[in-house]
Amino acid sequence: MKKILILPVLLLYFSFANTINLFAQEFDQNTYYRLTTKWQGEDMSLDVVNDGENNKLQLSKAGNYLAQYWKITPLENGYHRLTSKWLGEDMSVDILNDGINNKLEMAKTGKYTGQFWKITPLEDGYYRLTTLWQGDDNALDVVNDGIIINSNWLKQENTGDNIGS
Repeated sequence: MKKILILPVLLLYFSFANTINLFAQEFDQNTYYRLTTKWQGEDMSLDVVNDGENNKLQLSKAGNYLAQYWKITPLENGYHRLTSKWLGEDMSVDILNDGINNKLEMAKTGKYTGQFWKITPLEDGYYRLTTLWQGDDNALDVVNDGIIINSNWLKQENTGDNIGS
């Protein structure tokens, strides 16, 4: 049976709550992780929107939903693939290549640099997520629209010390 652990990590600051050696970036292949943010806390988790298209990502109220459980699969050169328990390994977290290049989506798994995620530990037990495509200058972040209840959409944003831009 696969384990499910809270992995507080996401949007400039993510947190992975478990006992594995995260500084060595060793993620248990038999474990699914919940991704949360420092800004929104453990009550909100990375989720796939169940709208028939099933390719949009947002933060949602944490619950026992397959779309909130994430597998972290090692790739080459220290990068990882993020797939949900709900959609399986055929769909991965990706950056939409639309000229703006800051929107996240679930896309067919492939050897695309927007699907290669670097998970960098920070001093306070959280993690920064960046992609091979955009490098360390752009990190996963939460859209801060000034209304915390509606601040649940994700994007790639200039890397900084903020906790949700």
